[in-house]
Amino acid sequence: MGDGDELVESTGVDPWAAYLPGQELVPAYLVSRFAAQYRAIVDVLVEAQDTSLTGMSFDEIATRLRAWVSERAGQQVADRLLHEDSFALDARLTSLVRWGVLTRWQEPARTGEDFLRRRDRFQLTPTAARLHAFWTMDPAADEDAAADLTLAPRAIHDRLRGFADAVRDRNFPAAAAEYQQVITLHHGMAVAARSWQRSLAHALSGGPDPDKQEVLWRTLQSYVGMWGEQVDIHTPAVAALMAEVHPQLTDSVWRASVRGALADDAPENVVDLQVQRWTRTWESLRSWFDGADGQARRLRRQLRDLVAPWARNMHILLDTGGALTRRGELLELAGAIERAPDDEAAWRMWDTAIGVFPARHLLIAADGADDHALAWSDAAAAPITARYREHGQRAAVGRRVKAMNTATGRAAARRARTAALAQRREAEAALRARSGTELADWAPLSEPELRMLLDLLATARARRGEPQRAGLTEDGRWRVTLTEPAVAGTTALDCPHGRFVTRNWHFTLDPAEVEHRG
Repeated sequence: MGDGDELVESTGVDPWAAYLPGQELVPAYLVSRFAAQYRAIVDVLVEAQDTSLTGMSFDEIATRLRAWVSERAGQQVADRLLHEDSFALDARLTSLVRWGVLTRWQEPARTGEDFLRRRDRFQLTPTAARLHAFWTMDPAADEDAAADLTLAPRAIHDRLRGFADAVRDRNFPAAAAEYQQVITLHHGMAVAARSWQRSLAHALSGGPDPDKQEVLWRTLQSYVGMWGEQVDIHTPAVAALMAEVHPQLTDSVWRASVRGALADDAPENVVDLQVQRWTRTWESLRSWFDGADGQARRLRRQLRDLVAPWARNMHILLDTGGALTRRGELLELAGAIERAPDDEAAWRMWDTAIGVFPARHLLIAADGADDHALAWSDAAAAPITARYREHGQRAAVGRRVKAMNTATGRAAARRARTAALAQRREAEAALRARSGTELADWAPLSEPELRMLLDLLATARARRGEPQRAGLTEDGRWRVTLTEPAVAGTTALDCPHGRFVTRNWHFTLDPAEVEHRG
């Protein structure tokens, strides 16, 4: 136990709780020893909310719980699990009330019989209901919600066009009606995008496995099939429309539009809150669709870049003990897509690779010499065996080709990288020793020292005419400063393969941490 734990144990108080939200007991039913029993009770109460707004009595919970368990485990199992020797419903309900999962109250007694029966009623608290709905939500629910947003960008464009026309005509109730639909569509798009990003973040973390690969592939298909084309088509139109309308959206216009959606006597504080919400949505839409680096385009590029790790992980999972696989083809495809000059070329490669291209004709040797003159359009269809359809290139007979062993090459590459890093460290030490001198005073340079000096000269950049140049290296470790001496001129530095001519700079190389501490 660390010092902080000992402090909490000794005082009994967490000092963080005085400034930040602390312990929550509502999720305790999910991690309790009797979590299965608690979750069954909460499931029953969640189902009851669809038909009852007044909660459930103790007897109703017991009856419905027995039916709920019987539906899932059978009548005999339900009788055994719900026997009073192994299940205490009263104690479970009391614990749920203590944790803030349930609210308990008593019905008023109107007859003498009411005083003789148990009048407790139970209802889920709002926090517990939201938590349980989240916890039991189907993982595919986000994908189903995203599928409903196939035409969201087009709908946003149409609604924004209606909003702009209504604002121009000073018809603020109509403007409010159009913009409220925009808010709903934007919220749905944001939820879908977040669900995709959560799936990608989980699937790309750690080592690959079949489940993660399935998540990646399903996410990519969802974007391309449901949303990608619409975003690509309508993003420029939405951005242009918003740029056209934005100058007209003054504070008075926003307030008038908001009042078009509220009652005539709505207080000013309610109007202010709605104006803030509407303007936040507008700025969010601008960040989504406007500019070359908008969120919609960034999400599209993020999913495009997903192809490379997906193919790389597929190569790992498809490796079959050294036998020939599609590894080379997948890696070659991933590299080609990464090197594509633009998005259109990348998608064209992807479509071709996965088979979204017209049928192609096979060139098969003719049985007779005269048949070579026969045009392909007049020739009979070539037979393709079922074995070839099923196995493709693996239908070839003979020994199975083994994958190339690249272990020796990888080891040599590692040794080369280690040697290069050692040379660079030596060059850094040598140039650091020459810091604070002019280049004309330097002794001959070794090859690694020359390469290091060239990198540092490229790092220190300045505008034309400035007497001093300074810059920080890419790794953030060194700050190089080049200053013109009192008498400007050039100098030649000797190196193994010739001489390097440059201006006679006053050279300074300092660790970046020194400047930061200063």
